[in-house]
Amino acid sequence: MTLNDALLLDTLLKREGYADGIGLPNQVARNSYEPYVTPIIDYSTNINGGNPSRPLVLGSFEFTGDDANLKREGIIGGIGAGISGRSTVGEGRYLDYGVNVSYAHSPEHDIGITRRSANVCSRTNVDNNWFVDACADASGLERELTKDSTQGLSINTAKLFSTDNGAFHSVNIGVRRNFAEAYEQNQLQLGLSTVRNNSFYSSVNVSFGEAVVDTLVMRHSISTTIGTTLFDRALTTTRGYSFSDGGKLLGFEREDTTRNININYVITPMFSVGVGYRQNTSSINYFDEAEPVFSVQLAPVRF
Repeated sequence: MTLNDALLLDTLLKREGYADGIGLPNQVARNSYEPYVTPIIDYSTNINGGNPSRPLVLGSFEFTGDDANLKREGIIGGIGAGISGRSTVGEGRYLDYGVNVSYAHSPEHDIGITRRSANVCSRTNVDNNWFVDACADASGLERELTKDSTQGLSINTAKLFSTDNGAFHSVNIGVRRNFAEAYEQNQLQLGLSTVRNNSFYSSVNVSFGEAVVDTLVMRHSISTTIGTTLFDRALTTTRGYSFSDGGKLLGFEREDTTRNININYVITPMFSVGVGYRQNTSSINYFDEAEPVFSVQLAPVRF
């Protein structure tokens, strides 16, 4: 182990409440926070929260929307700002928290997207690499035609362990109470993550949601992530599947199945790009979508 590795391990242990670390005279604050700003460059397929550019067909009825309410797409740019921090409570016990707000503007349409989020988590190492997390979060999305907000409370337990093939694993189970503007829902969440010595990473996360009367909600979803390195840069592939049901529109039942795939590559420590594809198939074909996804991520500037 090099001196830098020892300093890193000592710092990590002290940030998790173990005051002595590995015994190095390395001072680590019990309370710390870090402001940051993040440049935003992206392409949005629905900047204004508008409707699809086709008629709504329900049985023998056909409805045509106002052209002013059709969705707008294009390049958006802006900036986000926030703060993240940690407060050590005791040995193996600490609080993580964060707040973020961002605005991205479309010069072509002269409209923008505002996002807000906040979260706080109490993390406890209860015994022998068993962890319990209790978290609260809130997020909001505001566009020209729509405004959405969601809050959530969750509790998760996770076990860390290793296997003889040089792999390290985390298995977790948790429950979440989701508070949307029009409904509340309980969810069960399961996950398994694995890191190997050859820089290979994988994870599987599964969620189940309870039914909500006359409301379209997620009933089950699964996402998988595989990460490795290419030319010494991180390459990540994520695939997702989600099924939602329970919705009704003028008496017609709605079910949606969403599939997506995304590939992200870190070109430099400050710059990464992503490409992907997203498809939504609905029992009401007005809500069908099939679109490519492009993204550019710029690393936050921290102070």
